[in-house]
Amino acid sequence: MKSLKKEKIDQIQSIDSIDINGQKYSILLRFTKSFEVNEESAQNLDKNSVNFKKGNQVTQLIHIILKTIMREENFKEIGKNSKFFDINSMSQIVIENRDKSKSVLEAYKGFTFNASPSQQKIFLTIDFASRILRNENALQYMNQHQKENANKIVGQSVITKYNNFQIYLIDRIDLNKTPNSTFFYKQSNKQISFAQYYKERYNITIQKMNQPLLVHKRKYREPNTNALKFEDVFLIPELCFMTGLTDEQRKDFQAMKEVANHTKLSPQQRYLNSVKNCQFLSAKAKSSGIQIDHKSNQIEAIQLKPPRITLGAGKTANNERGNFDMRATILDQIEFEDWSIIYNRNDKNQVNIFLDTLKKASQAYNIAVKNPSQYENQDWKAENWERKFDDSIMDGKKVVPQFVVTFGKFESGFYSYMKDYFTSENGPGIVSQHITPKSIQKNPMSVVSKIILQIASKLGVRLWSVEVPKGINPNTMIIGIETSMKKIKNQQVIGVVASLNKDFSKYYSDIDIRKQNDTALPTLSIIIQNALKAYAKHNKILPEEIIIYRQGLGEGQIQQSLQQEIKAIQNGFKNYKAQYNPRFAFFQVNKKVGQKFYQQSSRESEGIINPTSGTIVASEVVHNNFEFFMAAQNCNSGVCTPTKYTCLYNSTNLKEDQFWQITYFQTFNYYNWQGPVRVPAAMKYAEKLAKFISDNLQKEANEDLVENLFYL
Repeated sequence: MKSLKKEKIDQIQSIDSIDINGQKYSILLRFTKSFEVNEESAQNLDKNSVNFKKGNQVTQLIHIILKTIMREENFKEIGKNSKFFDINSMSQIVIENRDKSKSVLEAYKGFTFNASPSQQKIFLTIDFASRILRNENALQYMNQHQKENANKIVGQSVITKYNNFQIYLIDRIDLNKTPNSTFFYKQSNKQISFAQYYKERYNITIQKMNQPLLVHKRKYREPNTNALKFEDVFLIPELCFMTGLTDEQRKDFQAMKEVANHTKLSPQQRYLNSVKNCQFLSAKAKSSGIQIDHKSNQIEAIQLKPPRITLGAGKTANNERGNFDMRATILDQIEFEDWSIIYNRNDKNQVNIFLDTLKKASQAYNIAVKNPSQYENQDWKAENWERKFDDSIMDGKKVVPQFVVTFGKFESGFYSYMKDYFTSENGPGIVSQHITPKSIQKNPMSVVSKIILQIASKLGVRLWSVEVPKGINPNTMIIGIETSMKKIKNQQVIGVVASLNKDFSKYYSDIDIRKQNDTALPTLSIIIQNALKAYAKHNKILPEEIIIYRQGLGEGQIQQSLQQEIKAIQNGFKNYKAQYNPRFAFFQVNKKVGQKFYQQSSRESEGIINPTSGTIVASEVVHNNFEFFMAAQNCNSGVCTPTKYTCLYNSTNLKEDQFWQITYFQTFNYYNWQGPVRVPAAMKYAEKLAKFISDNLQKEANEDLVENLFYL
């Protein structure tokens, strides 16, 4: 890079003004400061701080230069995560919907990059990227869902192709404004209609002049005061295209398979694609003084052995390859003794098939299944199903069943209503399981086997036990914290799940509903106290060590987490018992990472493959503080995305390798899957809890269920 001397810049007073459409523009240059562009200057002074990587000028400059190169090469940036796409790569995907109509999707290919400092140097991460857009515009979407829910588009993202594929999150619909409405246009210094603006600026003629406008609330910082401000951005629905897939398409196996043909690469293909794009950037960036070494991409990794999985009757699971087959007696004995099933009269034959299959499949797990109380309905009105069940409970016995199965078609309204009835604060507080006839038609024995295990785990039964690493205190509690993706009236649900026993298989569950724009968890101190109370009730002792995994914070919010949430946890300890001060560790967990790791297969024919389950990367690409990547899951299709763990606080005596082990071992403890998942079980349960509450209850669950996994 060529440096400009301060004296030369000071000599330049201003560049002569330029007249553009009657508006004069001029440029004034002022010297501020200079800095060296190298690995050392990319690091902040405190390399041991969890925040040392944030806000440095070197990586910002690198990103500016690389983004400029991409724009010069006619790539389009879609979104704000340095994802650039070749518009000429667009391919159409035609999907046949269930009603035999056809939907057309557009698939774009490109790549993403990110420069970040690490322990040794500045690393540039380059990865394949794809984007799916729908040919359906927002106006068509609104008209389609007008009867069902006119505001369904609120909370969804749209994209505008006329201004470089900008993405907007829709905050509300303004029914009082149309394309004929006017606003003050600064460039012309006069009032102008939206329709006139789009015609003059983009040569676009609005077709429907009576459509309401969509509103995106844009956040920005005031230049002088740096104060956070908001302004409304008005959008024309017919010019906005819907992004991603519909819920119906996501549930359609054939549709997802067709999309995967355009968006998924094998590990070998994705690796070679990244290498090619790295070479492309390397060649283009040379003239800017940036040297990219596309050959030094090998790092060291650690391979952990999977834990021992103990089943019933003294058996152990064979999980050498990660996943294991659960065709054995479960660890705890249980009998499905007093349970009920509610169904529609038209599904009577399917119910009989289900009950026969249930009794056969349960024998493999040594679960005795008795005949249920059956309640038949003539319609699909959830209120009538509730009334039928209420009448049965209020008989002479007044016996609340062990659990309830609702059998019939799945409709979000019907399902949510029944879940609300069974599990909400004002309901009977009963574990429930919904089954659709279609789900058991193809492979009934396999599907019903999974349903049996799910019901048993909901009732608090241990299906298996996972080995606890050596050195872990027997009085240890593991807590998972996760935030829902979906918002309820601009609020998000945060699920908190805490272990209650020594092998981390029984849990206490709680939630908090967070207000809009609030990044903190305000009731965390109270939730911690409630979890400690539940732990003490089960063990007659309080936990001596606590490990907390927290998901749902961006990396820019780390400092706030340190200042607020860790303090709230410590206050929870003190408020529960004045002298209580357990050792604890707090990990920020990030599942949305750009890094991908590959390994060379021992079989030459396979080439580049996904990392084996239990792969740990804890050097070179991590930072000087306690941080590691883990690839826990078995990934047989597509490319494995690792999970990043950053330790924000640690007062325990555990070593790094012990944290690796307990974290990896606990990925096997999630009862909805026979094998490792991406995160420890407590975190996965917290994710399921937050999603269940957000999608269905949208409020607190019944107190009788807080120690059951009712949300699976």
